[in-house]
This record gives sequence, C-alpha cells and structure tokens, in this order.
Amino acid sequence: MKRRRREPIVLSQMRPFTLFLVLSGCIFVAFCLINLSQVVLFLRGVLSALSPVIAGLVFAYLLNPVAGWLERRFQKLMGGMIKKSPRLKNIPRVMGSFLAVLLFVGSLTALVIAVFSNVVDGVSTMLTQLPHYVDLIVAKTQRILRADNTVTTYLRQLSERFSATELGMGQVDTVDLTQRILSVLASGAAGTLSVLYTVFIGFIVAVYLLISKERFIRQWKQVLFAVFKPKTAEAIDRHITMANKKFSTAVLGKLVDSLIIGVLCFIGVTIIGAPYSTLIAVIIGVTNVIPYFGPILGAIPCALLILMESPTKALYFAIFIVVLQQFDANILDPKIVGQSIGLPAFWELFACLLGGGLFGITGLIIGVPAFAVIYELLRTIVIRKLSERVRDGEMESEFLTEKLGIQADSLDLAGDIPDREVDSPYVQHLILLEEISEVPEKRNTGQEQK
Repeated sequence: MKRRRREPIVLSQMRPFTLFLVLSGCIFVAFCLINLSQVVLFLRGVLSALSPVIAGLVFAYLLNPVAGWLERRFQKLMGGMIKKSPRLKNIPRVMGSFLAVLLFVGSLTALVIAVFSNVVDGVSTMLTQLPHYVDLIVAKTQRILRADNTVTTYLRQLSERFSATELGMGQVDTVDLTQRILSVLASGAAGTLSVLYTVFIGFIVAVYLLISKERFIRQWKQVLFAVFKPKTAEAIDRHITMANKKFSTAVLGKLVDSLIIGVLCFIGVTIIGAPYSTLIAVIIGVTNVIPYFGPILGAIPCALLILMESPTKALYFAIFIVVLQQFDANILDPKIVGQSIGLPAFWELFACLLGGGLFGITGLIIGVPAFAVIYELLRTIVIRKLSERVRDGEMESEFLTEKLGIQADSLDLAGDIPDREVDSPYVQHLILLEEISEVPEKRNTGQEQK
C-alpha cells in the first residue's frame, strides 16, 4: 500500500502564530548570516562559559559504567538496611558516584605526580647531554664544510645569505626578550589556572549528573515527545540509543585497550632497562587512543628520549613497540572493542584525517566513533528507503539481497517500528492510535456495501 503524498505547505494557509514563527525564524537566520563574525564570537563566549559543564558531561559519560558497578555493589551490601529504612535507597547511588569520581581523581593525581618526576629527570638529563650532542653536530658539520663538493658549496651560500645579522639576531634587546618571556609565563599560568578551574568544577558537575541521571533522561524524553509526534520521537529516541551504545562501546573499549597497552609497555620497558619507564608507558598509552597515527606519535619522542642515554636500548625499544602494536592491532583491540565500530579500514582512515584536520587531537580521538555513528545512521536511512520501495512494489526484495548485497534481516530491522520493540509503551500507544484511525474507514466501507 503506497503512502499518501504530502501536500505542499502554503504560507497563506498557515495559522497566524505558525506564520509568525516561520517568518521570525527566517529573519533570525538572515541576521546571523549577516553578522556571522559577531555570532561566532558570541558562541565562543558561551562555550567558554559552559566549559565546566561540558567537562562534567564528559567525565560523567566516562565514569557512568564504574559508578553503576559500584552502586550495585553498595546495594548488595546495604540491602537489609534499605529494606528496613526505604529512605536510604539513594545512598548507594550517592556513594557509588562519589567513590567513582574520587578514584578517578586520585589515580589521575598519582599519575601526574609520577610523570612529572620523570619529566624533571628527563629534562635534566637532556640538558646534561645536550652540549655533548651539540659538539658532535658541530664537528660533523665542519667536516662536511671542509669537503669540496656541491653540497658544501650550497651550504656555504646558504649560510652567507642568511647570516645572523640579516635575520635580525645579531643585536638582541634583553629588556624586550625579558618582557616576552614574562608574558609567555603569565599566559601559561593563566591558562593552567583556567584548566584547573574547569576540571574542578567539571568533577562537581559530574557528581550531580551521575546522581540524577534518570531524572535528566526522563526530562529529555518529556521534551522530545512534547516537541515531536510520538512516532517521530520514538524513532529519534531509538537512533540516539543506538548512537550512544555504539559510541560508548567504542570509546570505553579503546580506553581499556590503551590502559592495557600502557601497562604492557611499562613492563616491557622495565625489562629492557630503558629509562623513564613510567613516562614512556603513559605516553604510549595515551597516544594509543588515536587510531593509526597514535603509535607513531607516541613512539618517536620516546625513542629519541631513550636514544640520549643508550642507542642500543632505543633500538630494542623500537622493536618492542612494533611487536606491541601488532599485538594490539590484531589480537587485543578486536577482542575488547570487537566489531562495535563497524567501519571499513578506509573510512576509519578517512575519519581520522577529517577529524584531525578539523579539530586537532580531539578530532583524532573521537573522529572514528563519531563517524561510525553517522555511518550507521546513513546506512539505516538508506536501507529504510529501499525497504519502502520494496513495500510499494517498485522493486523486488531479491534485487536488494542479490544485486545490492543487503541482508534480509537488515530489511526487517529498518522498518519504522521493529518487532523487537513492540513491548515499548510508546510503540503500544502508536499501535493503538493506528487501530483507532482504521475504525472509521471500516465503518464507511461497510455502509457503502449496504
């Protein structure tokens, strides 16, 4: 049975209030396009003001599985007390949320302290070894310049052309240099305080979100079903649930995978005897979150850091990292993350390049799971449209399965109301409305037959 074709919307047939909203919206969009720079500045100010709330949402999203696990454990321990006094039913939720945040803050603080000590040792060692390496580079450069060849001639011409005086480096204003250094230090201190403020307030917001998550979800659904029709709202809610499941599985799975890789790297570096084992393990574990480019970004500075102390250990470290990344790519990552991403290798690389080009490191980290959600939504929409064409008789289902490679179960799942969700109260409400709407048609057909 073909769907009824929607009639075009005519402005003269709109209600006065609806027409007013449409015209106001058009004027608002035109105003934003004309004053685009001011609008962008305003949005940046809003995002800067809401940065603690955004940080709290991220922390709550990441800590929700841990908080839920702790809540269930506290419910088992306090089961008898809750039965005697129902007022204590919210205590496990509060204790689980606070403990999850405290564990995260404590582990993060301990990690920062351990890494900071390694960074100080690494910087001091680098400053100690730097004159030796500079002498080696100068001696090698002088040896090359003494030789008589084309490369030497080109280097001499280049040094004469770009001398220190011509580059403005012959005369240095110490006062101006000191002011610049103080300005950089002041801006760095202000930025650090801003980050600490955002993180601190973000943890407080995360605790509130974890404690009242059901209420926020219920309010979101109230707004959703108030704005949209029940059928559209149910479809949006279903798609958001799917996107949340795919995104959370991919992100949390990758975080667990990176944590395991960091621990294995710490063990391997300790066995090799390379210095700064904690710092190297943290760098490898953090950069492992980035697909494709993460292992390279993490291994290069670590190898250079080890190279300053021992070239042999740096070679052993490079071999160990190659073996570790192969183990992660072929065994560990598929076991933990599995097929939750659901993207072909080309689209994963495309998502990394696009996300990194638009949003930097943040885009590299969340680019693949975000693109996986978009990919799944587009795939669902395409399959739904093809299913509608099959139901309308425009094409055969065998054409979709044989020529287009679409599985038969995918066609069933692409319907507006899947059979697996019939128990949902929203779907039951929709089915009841459809049955009521069909009753007048049956009565009219019965009267016509009489």
